[in-house]
Amino acid sequence: MGKLSSNLKLCVSILSLVFIVSSCMKKDDASENTIETEAASIQEWLTTMAASNYNVQTTSTGLRYVIETAGTGATVQTGDSVTVKYTAMFLSGSVFDASDSFKYKHKDSNASKRMIAGWEEGLELLSKGSKAVFLIPSSLAYGSTGYLVVPPYTPLLYGIEVVDIKKN
Repeated sequence: MGKLSSNLKLCVSILSLVFIVSSCMKKDDASENTIETEAASIQEWLTTMAASNYNVQTTSTGLRYVIETAGTGATVQTGDSVTVKYTAMFLSGSVFDASDSFKYKHKDSNASKRMIAGWEEGLELLSKGSKAVFLIPSSLAYGSTGYLVVPPYTPLLYGIEVVDIKKN
């Protein structure tokens, strides 16, 4: 019951945040995304977050993040085996991917598939038990080409909870 309650709280928290953001944003035709429309969407998101009293931090690369719950212990480092819960969304609030138990080796150069740069950078800010929301600009995601369901120049929102870190 405790695990279900924890998952439910994370989902409610993320969905509340998405609802706040998406209710203030118009839904544009993603096929017309440009660097300029992406910048405007990110600025609108930042304005909405500030108006809702969220403390959005920005890294030197442009990753935006909100730490909702601070974890304990060491942060994620290269080579660590990490288990996370996540929900991946567009700024409109539309979910395009999610997992309750995603396991991977952080920045594993031998892996057949690496994570997007914004995800890898953001995870290094977190420790076990951390819950955060990342706004990943396209320059740290799929850029000008997009990927599968992600159109070009599309910023992405990730709600993430670090469930476990195994140091290697």
